[in-house]
Amino acid sequence: MAQRKTLFQLTWPTYIEFSFLMFMMVADTLMLSQYSDASVAAVGNANRIIFLLTVILNIVAIGVGVVVSQYIGANREKDSHKALQSGLIGAFLMALVIGSLLQLFGPLLLRLVNTPDAIVSDALIYLRIVGVGLIFVAISQTTGSGFRSLGYPKRVMIAGASANVLNIVLNSFLIFGLLGFPELGVMGAAIATLIARIFNAMILLGSLVYEKIVDLTISFKRLTKYLKEVLTIGFPSALEQFIYQVSEFIILIMVNTLGTLAVTTQIYVFNLSLPVLVFAIALAQGNQVIVGWHIGATEDDDAFKRTIRTMLIGVLSVFVLTLIVYFNAQHILRIFTDNPTIIETGKRVLLVFIFLEIGRLSNIVVIQALRATGDVKYPVYAAILSMGLIKIPVAYILVFIFDLGLIGVFIGIAADEIVRGLLVFRRWFKKPWTLKERVIS
Repeated sequence: MAQRKTLFQLTWPTYIEFSFLMFMMVADTLMLSQYSDASVAAVGNANRIIFLLTVILNIVAIGVGVVVSQYIGANREKDSHKALQSGLIGAFLMALVIGSLLQLFGPLLLRLVNTPDAIVSDALIYLRIVGVGLIFVAISQTTGSGFRSLGYPKRVMIAGASANVLNIVLNSFLIFGLLGFPELGVMGAAIATLIARIFNAMILLGSLVYEKIVDLTISFKRLTKYLKEVLTIGFPSALEQFIYQVSEFIILIMVNTLGTLAVTTQIYVFNLSLPVLVFAIALAQGNQVIVGWHIGATEDDDAFKRTIRTMLIGVLSVFVLTLIVYFNAQHILRIFTDNPTIIETGKRVLLVFIFLEIGRLSNIVVIQALRATGDVKYPVYAAILSMGLIKIPVAYILVFIFDLGLIGVFIGIAADEIVRGLLVFRRWFKKPWTLKERVIS
């Protein structure tokens, strides 16, 4: 039986879940930094490509989350289960195709992001091994999205936390060769990540079967009906995320031209910003589920007020969190490296992050709220406009004309996040989404 819960009840398990997920990334970086700075840069380049492909896989998971929440709001729980099962089948097939393409074109993709020659070999090893696990990522994303919309975020949290603990343990053995295991470096980190992702997917699938949310009967008519609803939301939503990742791809090319030291600094700074990013994602996920419930129950005014309150909570919290990170940046960066250039550059970049994260919080919360209402095209237009006219040009000008290096890159990113945040908030406030036809039928 699905359960409608408060924002806090939905947010805190999601925060812990994503914290473990991000901690796994930090643990990989921290452990690899003890191995070599070059290995950190190699994994960072490979992960940028994997993130881009994961966004494509997220098409189904995004749609499932919205459709399931709207069915729950409309008191149609059986339909929510059927939509989730249909989404799982679609996600599996999509991941199978994308994973195969990655194995074939991995070297080409690394060349496209201008990966330094010194780290290409390690980056390709990581890319291919972790790429095998894209099927399990798709299963976990879709199942997790469904569970959150059903009001069961704790199950996703438990699965994710268990998998990430497993990943850290395996990292210790396989990167450094502890307890008689071979010392595999980057390859060891990749194998540990793959095993952890398989483990996570199996726990979530087992929970679905145990709760009898999915069954083994497959109807083509039913599959197409629910997949159509899922993809109506999923394709435009994933397109917006895809545009974002493409822009990040271009940003990575710029950073790579600055050398391995800049790449490594960027990765360390990203890891320091993770607690703030995780908070924004968890808050937005919880708000999206509640908005979906309200929309399914035709409670548009409640959906509007809920998102405004969420925004106020989020902006204030992010401001405080980014200040704490900035004022402690020098000490925290020393956990990763003793290189004075990385530490000094990283601290200056984190000042820009105060503004960047406020803009990003606004984007994430409001875009996911718009998505829950079925208003999925406007964020795509905003992304094309802002990233094409602000993010990339500003970063390019500041890096290559004004010679600001990594600082210039992040000023360009911050400008984009703030402008898009203002655009989507204006959209939410004017309420054109209340006039749109509901996704579920």
